[in-house]
Amino acid sequence: MENKNKKSQKNKKGKNQNKKNIVKTSKNKKEVTINKENEMSKLLKIVLIVTIIMAIFYGITILATNSADEVHKENKIKETAENAQIQYNNIMIGTMLNYSGTYYVLIKNKDDNRIEEYETLIDSITSNESIAIYTADLSDGFNKSYLAKEANYNPESIDEFAVTGTTLVKIIDGKIDSVYDNYDAIKEKLNELM
Repeated sequence: MENKNKKSQKNKKGKNQNKKNIVKTSKNKKEVTINKENEMSKLLKIVLIVTIIMAIFYGITILATNSADEVHKENKIKETAENAQIQYNNIMIGTMLNYSGTYYVLIKNKDDNRIEEYETLIDSITSNESIAIYTADLSDGFNKSYLAKEANYNPESIDEFAVTGTTLVKIIDGKIDSVYDNYDAIKEKLNELM
């Protein structure tokens, strides 16, 4: 019987050891679980921090880009204004009735050998700045359609306006007042304006 008692005590010890092992295993599992939870929270924190840093850099990039775009736009506007000042006297025939006041438009045909003479007279006239004289070049792609075999100086719309060559047009408040379409008439009017 002693044998049986020894065996039962061994069994009890074995069972207790098994219980201890189970407890230890459970504790280890909890520790592993706790470690996994800590690792997950650490990972989430890292991802969150990286995301915040990326968002900050993205915001800075957007601000810098917008600032650069604004500077570029301002420079472009200044450049356009400077170019407009350089070419203030050249206009398109389609817009020549868009201005108010009294002014003249010399519509130039590049084949006219007297263009330089007209331009010299116009430079003398515009130097006193009391009279506005604009020029429109018929060789320009936007103006080519206004050169025709027959002139139309009294159109219902500017699209119907047509000239046969170099022509000086007097415009008052957006309406055609007078037209000078030959060398003598143009030269006489330009000399009169000086």
